[in-house]
Amino acid sequence: LIYQKIHNFCIMDLGGFYLDILKDRLYTTPAGSLPRRSAQSAMFVILEAMVRWLAPVLSFTAEEIWKFMPGERAESVLLETWTQVPGPALVKSQQVDWNRIITLRAAVSRELEKLRTQGSIGAPLDATVDVYCMPPLFDTLALFGQELRFVWITSEARVLPATGRPPEAVAAIEGEGNEAWILASPASSAKCVRCWHKRADVGHDARHPELCGRCIINVDGPGEHRQYA
Repeated sequence: LIYQKIHNFCIMDLGGFYLDILKDRLYTTPAGSLPRRSAQSAMFVILEAMVRWLAPVLSFTAEEIWKFMPGERAESVLLETWTQVPGPALVKSQQVDWNRIITLRAAVSRELEKLRTQGSIGAPLDATVDVYCMPPLFDTLALFGQELRFVWITSEARVLPATGRPPEAVAAIEGEGNEAWILASPASSAKCVRCWHKRADVGHDARHPELCGRCIINVDGPGEHRQYA
């Protein structure tokens, strides 16, 4: 049971969600920026816990990881106890219902896969997604603002009231109780050579004709701000 829980955490929670979203921060924001450093800090906290979880199951692998981890530490991970995860003082007071976000993200991914199968897109970043939803889901998604596209891993993402949904929008959940409808389509803007997002502002700066506005801020400015994704 422990092995299954760790395996599912690595495959589903990390690989299929958290790290999948986080990689844009790590690849595109400045090395010393708050978004990138906070992502690295979070991953370090996860690693401190995970290496201990793995120790009884994959002892040699855990020991090898332990020797490469920075900071003063005991000679062996096998001599350690469970790590203390940072408490609620570090958590934002305005909570996001991530379980609902994860469920909706799966529905968005299904619509993107339909476009890929049709040959309309090659990857999620070739698409734009509009989500028409009912409150309180609308309020939850609206918190993300421009960061919602990083959650879907698309070039553009908008959240709109369900009352204005077009007939071609697809229900996120079949049957009664659906609170969101999805409309995915190919992105028509030029592709940024740095982040691979297709954005309307690519080429607007003569100094960086192949970059989008966000990448210009990260390369030749103070760096972008991230709050959620």
